[in-house]
Amino acid sequence: MVAQPLKPDAKDFKFISIYGPCSKQGRGANRSAKSHAVKQALKAKRLLEQKSTHNFRVTLLKEHNTLINKSYFTNHPNLTPSLSASAIDPFGMLPVDTSRLQMLLGDSRARKASEPVFSITEELAFQNFHTVFRTGLTDPALSNAVMFSLLFAVTEGNLDLECLKYKVCVIGCIRDKVAYIKGAVSESTIGAILLLVGVEAQMGMTSQVQLHMAAVSQLLEISRSQGIYLTVGIKRAIFWRDLNASILSGSDRIVDHTTFSELLWRRDSFTPTFYQLPSGFEIISHLFSEDFLEILEDIYALQCIRNCSSYKKGDPFFMSYINNHTAFIQSRIVNLVIPSPMLKCCATAAYICSVMLCCHAWCALVIPSYLSSKLLDQLQKAEKDTIWDENSDLLLWLLYIGGTFASPGSVRSRYIDLLRTNITARFSLICSSPSRILEILRQFIWSDVAFFSDASMLWEEISNTY
Repeated sequence: MVAQPLKPDAKDFKFISIYGPCSKQGRGANRSAKSHAVKQALKAKRLLEQKSTHNFRVTLLKEHNTLINKSYFTNHPNLTPSLSASAIDPFGMLPVDTSRLQMLLGDSRARKASEPVFSITEELAFQNFHTVFRTGLTDPALSNAVMFSLLFAVTEGNLDLECLKYKVCVIGCIRDKVAYIKGAVSESTIGAILLLVGVEAQMGMTSQVQLHMAAVSQLLEISRSQGIYLTVGIKRAIFWRDLNASILSGSDRIVDHTTFSELLWRRDSFTPTFYQLPSGFEIISHLFSEDFLEILEDIYALQCIRNCSSYKKGDPFFMSYINNHTAFIQSRIVNLVIPSPMLKCCATAAYICSVMLCCHAWCALVIPSYLSSKLLDQLQKAEKDTIWDENSDLLLWLLYIGGTFASPGSVRSRYIDLLRTNITARFSLICSSPSRILEILRQFIWSDVAFFSDASMLWEEISNTY
């Protein structure tokens, strides 16, 4: 069988003016002609491979024809084509090893490594790679930063030689870009810095985090003064990376919930009953400031949304609205002036609830477990405070919120010990059954839909220790 030649399309022809061989215009025309010829050859090769179906197939995804690698997405159904090696680098021309990138994307430990800068999960399409960067991974700084963050997640925080190689490349590329200020202001450069900061924050490198976030602040200032457009996605990434880094490393924040107009949020006037104070907090409202009570009302609204049967993941507009709602809650919690140990415990638990109710981008990250550990320290320091004798229901809620979302290990075991100790000392009359415990927890911030499965495992562990 003889392969039929591809029929030329009028769009495949490019007309180039001819100049003298020694003229500047002539040299430019030659380069343009060569470039055009290479592009057309690659296009013809790609069409032949597609037609043969050896490497690719055409499939319908979300009502759009998308060229994807069949075997890769069959083996990894939870990944979307927004960041696949075949989608972003069909010709193998990235500055990094494409096969290694594809392998890392297939590792479950790396699924959340790039969040909250961008997401590769279906439900967070509003913050996927292309909506944040508007381009592929051809930028050396960004591609090396993605590899660095993925490797850090896969190696579970072990900076081996491969990790260090990409880190050196990221820093070198960023330094080269920043040397030319005008070209440095781009989503790719900012995104590369944010991915680098994500690793540094997890390692507690406060000075490095502040150095790099200060660079992001300068790039933002330049973009404002020069009128350079930045995507909503990169602004959202800056906000969340800055907030999360401040929690993990104690770094100073460069932005807050009022910085970007695209992230502004206000209460929904069509659901006024959502914004109420739970009964458990209503009874002790005199212990809290007005600012914190307002935050608790907004978290309760998140709980109502999460419990609604119409709650759906994947709607970009709805998820971005929820993301802004959560941003306003968490940013204000961090800004609170908290005078007492008891209030610190409540603020930390409220933050954990705000994450685990609707904020899917961070449920698998280090923030919830880190805050659970922090809450444990706060509770242990205030363990003998007599205020708990008068507010045992509140203490029960705090211990269950912290223990439910603590990572397996010593922190979770310590929560179980505290619960057992307080069951004897303070909870003897109120902890007779799981149903009674749930009745108390529901008086505060609590969603059976979002919390129950994790909480039931904690209750089982407590029961097994007797």
